Amino acid sequence: MAPSTTSKLWLIITMAQTIAIVRGSLFSVSSKLDEQITQTFLPNVRHSIDDCHLRFYKYGKGPEPLPAFGRPAYLREFAHMAAVGWTKADGTIGWNCGGSLIWENYVLTAAHCAADENNVAPDVVRLGDINLYDSSDDQYAQQLKIVEIIRHPEHRFSSRYHDIALLRLEKNVTLHDTVAPGCLWNDEEIPFPTMEATGWGSTGFGQANTPILLKVSLSVVRKAECESYYSASRGLRNGLQDYQLCAGDIKMDTCPGDSGGPLQMKLLANAKMTPFIIAVTSFGSVCGQSAPGVYMKVSSYIPWIRSELSKRGEFIQEWSFKPYACALRYVNLREYEDDVVQKSDTFESIDSSKAHMNVLSSQQTVKIHWPAGINGPDHCYGVIIDEDTVVTLAHCAVFERKSASHIVYQGGKRNDVLVGHRHPRWRTGSYYNDIGVLKMKNRFQFSSDFVPACIWSYELPNPRFYVTGEGRLDLNEFNYFSEKMSEFKPQIVQLSPRADIHEAANCSIPEEYLTGLTSGLAREHLCFGNKPFLVPESCQMQLGAPLRRRVWRLGRNFEHIYALNLFGRDCGFGRSAVATRLGTHNEWLKSILLPHYSETNAAVHFINSDLSDGDHCVTVDGTDGLCTNVQRCPKIAHEAEINREVRFCNSGSYVCCPYENIRNETRLSAAARELDDCESLYRAFHSMFEMYQPDRVNSFYHTVYVGMETGDGRQGIEWSCPGTLITRNLVVSSAFCLLSQRQPLTIVNVAEGSPNATWLNPVVARIKEVIIHPSYNATSLLNNIGLVRLEKDIVPTAFKYPICLWQNETHTPFWLYLVATSDAEPKMLSSYPMYNSDCQEYLTGEESYRLYPSELCTNDDETDPQSLAGDSLVWSKHNRADNTTTQYLIGTSSYTPSQGDLFVHTRIASYVPWIKSVA
Repeated sequence: MAPSTTSKLWLIITMAQTIAIVRGSLFSVSSKLDEQITQTFLPNVRHSIDDCHLRFYKYGKGPEPLPAFGRPAYLREFAHMAAVGWTKADGTIGWNCGGSLIWENYVLTAAHCAADENNVAPDVVRLGDINLYDSSDDQYAQQLKIVEIIRHPEHRFSSRYHDIALLRLEKNVTLHDTVAPGCLWNDEEIPFPTMEATGWGSTGFGQANTPILLKVSLSVVRKAECESYYSASRGLRNGLQDYQLCAGDIKMDTCPGDSGGPLQMKLLANAKMTPFIIAVTSFGSVCGQSAPGVYMKVSSYIPWIRSELSKRGEFIQEWSFKPYACALRYVNLREYEDDVVQKSDTFESIDSSKAHMNVLSSQQTVKIHWPAGINGPDHCYGVIIDEDTVVTLAHCAVFERKSASHIVYQGGKRNDVLVGHRHPRWRTGSYYNDIGVLKMKNRFQFSSDFVPACIWSYELPNPRFYVTGEGRLDLNEFNYFSEKMSEFKPQIVQLSPRADIHEAANCSIPEEYLTGLTSGLAREHLCFGNKPFLVPESCQMQLGAPLRRRVWRLGRNFEHIYALNLFGRDCGFGRSAVATRLGTHNEWLKSILLPHYSETNAAVHFINSDLSDGDHCVTVDGTDGLCTNVQRCPKIAHEAEINREVRFCNSGSYVCCPYENIRNETRLSAAARELDDCESLYRAFHSMFEMYQPDRVNSFYHTVYVGMETGDGRQGIEWSCPGTLITRNLVVSSAFCLLSQRQPLTIVNVAEGSPNATWLNPVVARIKEVIIHPSYNATSLLNNIGLVRLEKDIVPTAFKYPICLWQNETHTPFWLYLVATSDAEPKMLSSYPMYNSDCQEYLTGEESYRLYPSELCTNDDETDPQSLAGDSLVWSKHNRADNTTTQYLIGTSSYTPSQGDLFVHTRIASYVPWIKSVA
């Protein structure tokens, strides 16, 4: 092997160390797009498709712990490499050819190695030895006699054709990590841009052989170019043949002594690198002059090899030399891929979380089918992104103007397609605008085990992600304990190989796909891949399936899809693959997915948490204004309601209102003004901010229980309805509860926690009057709100004071708590608001309830929560300036449909004018 200058040579050093294995997967990446969860607001009407993490927040997950274990390590890189030797009269051995162990007692070499210049045949083979003339690495070396040399029947020493032979050894080798057969590449196509040649040959013209095994990287040289070097060569009377391969490098080539050695490629399977012999070193020009060498492609000779071994009693099946069969036969002996290996001076560890391949399924991926008689594409997949939508490629959604008929998901469940949409600018055979949407007949039923995917519309938060593919199970299982493969597992399973973005400079697209890219790659394309090549049948992309990764958003984990598989081989391993980015098609997707898209698209609501009540501000149109409660600014309230651009201050109840539009409140009662000035009035009592803790139900100092006196003393009081203190003498509750009691309500308990907890020193006050909304409908529960006025004002303290009212009718804080009363004991539940349209879909599907604009829905983390009418729905606003908490009442429980984790509430913001009018 000859370098022209300081060569790219590697000394192979044997190491025997302990290995630790950690099983894992890609960690979630954090999104920088979101404010902290306490400052997140959900509009009533959906106008974005970047909201999956809000719509399905309750299903967000975290990472799962995985096991760890260990195994010993040996040198495995060239376990198939054989030195072919001639024993001399003095007992020394001349190692003048190389070879490759391909069966447990057969070595593949060049036919011209069957005899030296004295016509003497080789008699010995040595394996498992890197330095042939140094005993320091002889611990695992095996030296066996050659008992038969089998030259190809068409080989002639006078020619360069069919230069291939087999050496039968005296017995089987002892299989070990350092001595194991290599595999044979069985495809005429050689897709590898570079390959490795190995040998103990000379390092230059006229120089001696090297005792140390060296390797060199070579590239394929086109036949026409190669023939220019050998046009007058003896032994090539008929020129170069198809079974011969030329390879070379500007700095290095193979030399005498390398003959018979392998031109090889290591292919990935089971997180192991399996050596595949592409060709056998045959001959070259003057060594060290950078002329390409000529090699015999082994794929042309596999039938001959199989036949010769069978003749000599070896148990050879038709599939014995298939790539998968060989890779699996010796998988326990192979080296791990570089990415999972971490080395130090004294330790070598293996971290399986860094493995390229994972046998993980995407629960959101579906298989797409076509109506009977329609010969549509049979390898189409898609991704579930909400209750009735699958996103896929354009040619997978509609074929010859016919929509796909149905999808199959979760191992056999079926859902029919109502209609398919494909991008209007997509054209048959093109890889531009290849995106489509399927709307389904039946709504998917989601749970913590079945969650839709979220669309990622921005720059990728990390250049590494999962690809969705499929391949043989046995080629993709992580070989944890280095066990020998006992049986084949050919079943096709879904896979999740990791991949990296390939920028334009390193995006290597196979030529067969270029006809669909007449203008080259566009912004909508995401080029990706991995450096190693795969053992054939390991992985193929599922077209239309997602490129995905979990992203942390608002404190939880959500699967996000970046793009859809468009084209490529082997899941992007070895050569790049390309996907369609979803984010570049946002506008078209919104036109399909969002109702009333054209009306809502321009609506933008700005919230500036640095502006407080009374601060000067500038409105959207540039007018000077003042931050004031939205109820004092009818103009801005109306514009927000019809989805025009609005600038909110502080919490979202305050808007930037032009000075001339601020309503004069001189006629408002003291109680009404108290509602608007709540936050500043009771700031002294605000507690320090804390995220939700289940045991802190007593932090809701506004909780009220309304009751009736049925006997003497405290034991004679029956607490019937929950309520919420909103001014010093006003309690809000449910009209349904207030009207359904068997006798008049006369007393309230304003306390922290349970009405039965006497140690809490509750404030007990008498009721002056009960006020029911004049339009309350007991049948539909519309306007299900009532007020309880107390005879005397309570005295606010740090443990009991009025809550503030949320007065924004268009947006709702996302992180809410429901104080749910069960058996007279409060329970604090995390609750999350829903879009009106989403809630209506659930209500229609359940019991045909109608959701009114003055109502709002929430769902809950618990599977079977309980709540009473009148329970409070609360947001804890984080005041960043002093790290305190201001609590806002968002709604009061109205009813719970049969779907146990869904609540319908009366929207407090809709009733602030009425409350003020009677306050």
